[in-house]
Amino acid sequence: MIKISRYDEKYSNKIEKLFNGLWNEINYHGDVIAESICVAEENGEPVGVGFLIATSSYRYADSHRKGYIDMEYAAVEGDETVEIYALLIDTLIDDYRMICRSEKNRRIILRTFCSASSNDYMSFLSTFGFRADNFMYRMRRDLTEVTPVISEGSYSFVITDPSGKEEKIDVEMIKASKDGVVSGLDGYFEANGSAFGVPDSENELKYRMVKQNGIQFLARARGKVVAAVSVWENSKDRVSTENIFCIKKYRRRGITERLLRYVCGYLSAKGYREASLFVYGVNNYAVGLYTKLGYDIFGGMLHMLYEDGYEPELV
Repeated sequence: MIKISRYDEKYSNKIEKLFNGLWNEINYHGDVIAESICVAEENGEPVGVGFLIATSSYRYADSHRKGYIDMEYAAVEGDETVEIYALLIDTLIDDYRMICRSEKNRRIILRTFCSASSNDYMSFLSTFGFRADNFMYRMRRDLTEVTPVISEGSYSFVITDPSGKEEKIDVEMIKASKDGVVSGLDGYFEANGSAFGVPDSENELKYRMVKQNGIQFLARARGKVVAAVSVWENSKDRVSTENIFCIKKYRRRGITERLLRYVCGYLSAKGYREASLFVYGVNNYAVGLYTKLGYDIFGGMLHMLYEDGYEPELV
């Protein structure tokens, strides 16, 4: 019989072996809601694990602006996998509801992700009350086709404004130190927040940089961050290129294109074979830009959302 327990250090070694990625998040990701970590066990042995993550949007949520809590879980493969999933999801929904009850003046939504081609999985999630929301394309770039850029220092280029006036853009790479300290991000979160509405989570960024060999590529104009690309490893030869933005004042001037070309060249020189990113399907400009830069669409993901008290409209 499978039962759900709260996480305890006694599970640590086995969870690390079975679900290393989630174990790393439990131990090193500062946004994991510790009280929500749960373990599915059978005959005293862990067979699944799950938890909630407080996203940056959650921190800024109020009655008018929605915020998301992400749900993550995994189970061993076998005849009882679906049952384990169901027990973990039920537990995490209950935890989400408790948060909603304690935050009555904020609009908080529970979120998970589903491959757009996984009809069975979407149907499974819908039985718990999840509904499909935003669609995201998954795009990838074959870095073996990119001309390598050998660079360990800074990189600069010049842009022009509509009047023809030139301005220098300086690009720098920020990495975590050997002891896990991240510095040099002055102005990043302010710029990121102005571009996306809500700034990145510092905990999320630090986790990517420390645990996934992440690099922040920052483009500055007169010392001010105006654009950026985040990179982190997915495997030995594959990376994510995400959180790509340019602040409003500097858009349509080629900064994002030149920055991302430089990033891909740098990654190619480091031996990575593929870069990937997600982009919302409604963002035609971004899809067009990434296609121009050699990314191609090879799949899609859906936000699957659960909102306490939400009743879907009948069509």
